[in-house]
Amino acid sequence: MSASVTAPRRGVLAVAGAIAAVLALGGLTACGSEEPKTEKAGSASQGDGAGEGAKGEDAPEEQGGALAPGDTAAYDDLKATVSEASPYAIDEMVEVPAGHKPYEVTVTLENVGDAKFDPAMTLLMARAGEEGNEAEEIFDGQVGGGFAGTLLPGKKATQKFAFFVPDGAKNLDVEVVVGDFEKEPATWSLPL
Repeated sequence: MSASVTAPRRGVLAVAGAIAAVLALGGLTACGSEEPKTEKAGSASQGDGAGEGAKGEDAPEEQGGALAPGDTAAYDDLKATVSEASPYAIDEMVEVPAGHKPYEVTVTLENVGDAKFDPAMTLLMARAGEEGNEAEEIFDGQVGGGFAGTLLPGKKATQKFAFFVPDGAKNLDVEVVVGDFEKEPATWSLPL
């Protein structure tokens, strides 16, 4: 087990507890009702509805399940983009588990709706390698803890996340769960 900073982890545990409470109360009846459209990295499609339904903008599930690095999951009021994975220079106070390497990704959320968005309940989960082993998120004072504050209409929020990936893994799959529980999660498959 790695020695990580405990304060950010408590915040994550609080978020996980809130999600568990909502699930226990059956409050997710609309869960997953909105599937994202895919905007490929470098795509010229920036206008509202331009090319809607065109090839390359189907839901991720219709394209084999995962987005590529730099692709965007576009919902009606929010866009989420995950960068490529790159090696992460971990804080010296955190021990890297044996047989693992740290990698980082950058996640960008863009509010394309008309109302404020609270990104604090946005969660990331990651799996790595052929066996799909869970990749533990790193909390070291530089990364970890997620998004905070309010995202106004037309604004973006960018946050770095890092994970311990088993040695020899050729990919890191990162799932982004947007915090309003009415959007299908989107998954990026990132080559290492």
